[in-house]
Amino acid sequence: MPVGRNDLPERLLEDYRLEEMLRSPHRFIRPEPVSEQRLPLQWRHRVQYAVSHAVNAFYSLDPDVRKEVPVQYLLEKWWPRKTDGFESVLHYWDVKNKITDELSLAIAMNDDLKHPAILFEQWRTELPSLSMHLSMIFQAAWQPEGWDSLLIQKYMVVHDPNVVEAFQHMVSAFCWEAFGKLPGMIEIYCLLEGRKIRYIPGRQSLIRSMDYIRLIRDSMPQAEVAESEQFTTRDKARIHEEVDRWRTEAIEPKKTWLM
Repeated sequence: MPVGRNDLPERLLEDYRLEEMLRSPHRFIRPEPVSEQRLPLQWRHRVQYAVSHAVNAFYSLDPDVRKEVPVQYLLEKWWPRKTDGFESVLHYWDVKNKITDELSLAIAMNDDLKHPAILFEQWRTELPSLSMHLSMIFQAAWQPEGWDSLLIQKYMVVHDPNVVEAFQHMVSAFCWEAFGKLPGMIEIYCLLEGRKIRYIPGRQSLIRSMDYIRLIRDSMPQAEVAESEQFTTRDKARIHEEVDRWRTEAIEPKKTWLM
């Protein structure tokens, strides 16, 4: 943990840890037995690994070279060779075919984007008003021609509304503090569902984003008394409960489009 004001450790919120916590199907309300805490990566993790590497490799190429390299070829390089962790052999092939088709379509839709401003880089910034730091891995960020702000993209294997919401708020808060302006647009590709979610943040939504981050911060364990860097089971349950309460009290409509 970094040292903050008054020599007290600063609170650090990392996007990938929050995402995994929000994806919990059982909402982390009951502790897991020790024997189940170190299970092998399930199929979603393995597929996300392949997707992330394929997208990174593709957009690392020169725009003229991309036309000659099918994204299927790059995806195949990192795709799981075994069906371990999948529900069945049929599930393995269904997921592979769907992900390949949807990722190829998403890449084709972005043909006008040439050189990424950020490509699979981990960034970190301070939120002085909240006395904390944010750490995020940006898969792809662009500044399209004629834009004075960034287009932020995220490629997800499985849609999860809690993860989508958290990502939108974290990106808005991060860009405002780190770059001095909000992103022009946030795009999230949910590949298995074949959905693209577009979100345009504004000044009013920034207020809600900061409130969301503050809620997560207040639900986190105090850094100076935390036993480890991991959220405890009780912390995770409390965050879910507070997010649900915060969401039910919200009245401002979101600028979100589903495609």
